[in-house]
Amino acid sequence: MTVIEDLRSDMPLREISRVSGISLSSFYYTQKERNVNRLSHQIEQDIIRTASERPTYGYRRVWAVLRNNGTRVNRKAVRRVLRERNLSLPYAQHKGRTKSRNLFRPTGPDQLWETDITYIPTEQGMTYLMCIKDCFTKEWQGYQYSRSCLSRDAIMAVEDAVMRAFDGEAPEGLVLRVDNGPQYIARQFRSSMKLLRISLEYIQKHTPEDNGNIESFHGSLKTDYVWPFEFSDYREASVAIENAFTDYNEERPHSSIDYLPPREFRKKFLNDKSFREVYTKKLEVKINEK
Repeated sequence: MTVIEDLRSDMPLREISRVSGISLSSFYYTQKERNVNRLSHQIEQDIIRTASERPTYGYRRVWAVLRNNGTRVNRKAVRRVLRERNLSLPYAQHKGRTKSRNLFRPTGPDQLWETDITYIPTEQGMTYLMCIKDCFTKEWQGYQYSRSCLSRDAIMAVEDAVMRAFDGEAPEGLVLRVDNGPQYIARQFRSSMKLLRISLEYIQKHTPEDNGNIESFHGSLKTDYVWPFEFSDYREASVAIENAFTDYNEERPHSSIDYLPPREFRKKFLNDKSFREVYTKKLEVKINEK
């Protein structure tokens, strides 16, 4: 800035800037000290410990676990620590998603469930898991895990969910969305749902995206609770699945419900009016964007 200082007594500052090509903002700029808030050693260790205990979690879920446990930390700080420790996961490559068709949209808990079948490999052979999920709260409501994959197993999965969620009596108006698999179109299954007072909503053939909640859930279930292990037999897998049921509902943060575990989200939605209003507005925006 020596040129400007030398000419300032003879020429207006703006004219000096035009002739010299030095901007006025550069002349007036003064470097300020940056106050960088360093993470405490304890928080950094909490981040590393959480990521180590949950190796399938990305930085957002690690941050959510810490937040839900009362630790205040910035998401970017969590991402930086994980990168420095080589604990980051690769970014997920999501495929293009098809818009849902004219299907029932829930506006609260206990309105719409989805169910489907997934496969759990063991060293002694393939086993089958039928899960029930609430499409609004994202809760894993019940399941049937067995060596068979029949309509009676599908019925037992729904009965388990009804017993766990409602002590055996489903609320009026509950809808269960299913695909056209032989277990779900069987007369025995349809009759049992009628006795349970549950309405059935069948998706179109070859449209698994219409059953997207349960499809996504099975992907998360296998990533977090199945693929990291090699089950020797049905009994070992049974224990792991029951533990997963508890952990998924009570501990695992879910991105679509403000990174809360499903059980905690249900409580906040039903009991916290301000949270319910904010979440409902966000949901309306998402629906309008589709």
